[in-house]
Amino acid sequence: MGMTWSATAMDPARAAALLERADSVEAELYEREDAQAATDAYLDKAWHAIHFVLTGSAWAGDAPWAWAVLGGTPVGEDEAGWRHLPAEQVREVAQALAALPPAEFARRYDAQALAEAQIYPDVIWLRDGEDARDYVLDYYAQLSGFYAAAAQRGDDVFATIG
Repeated sequence: MGMTWSATAMDPARAAALLERADSVEAELYEREDAQAATDAYLDKAWHAIHFVLTGSAWAGDAPWAWAVLGGTPVGEDEAGWRHLPAEQVREVAQALAALPPAEFARRYDAQALAEAQIYPDVIWLRDGEDARDYVLDYYAQLSGFYAAAAQRGDDVFATIG
């Protein structure tokens, strides 16, 4: 199974109401009945490579690049749980990703650097070559589209790795 990244976009009023009930965020986001592909994103295990290519760092980085995958304010007391990005940050992420088309992202991709930085899942970068690169590029395109759509709607984003 492994560690995967997922996110949900929602209007700020609904997000604010959800933040008031921080103890129920996980249940509300995982078990909601209105789940739609347009408001959800999933990066499988490509999340760490995407973050690294965007920031040049395994766990840190400059805004708004670092916000795309690892950003946001923790919701509740669980630092490793859900994180919340307000609509303003979502717009900044969307603008940054729009300025980095997939072809440019692909030029920045460096399998050797990913392996040396022990980017999760570290065994695939050199072993799987172009397949690993294509895997990351596909999810990067999906992430860019997710943030573009969320920004256009004026949504907040909740994201988690689990």
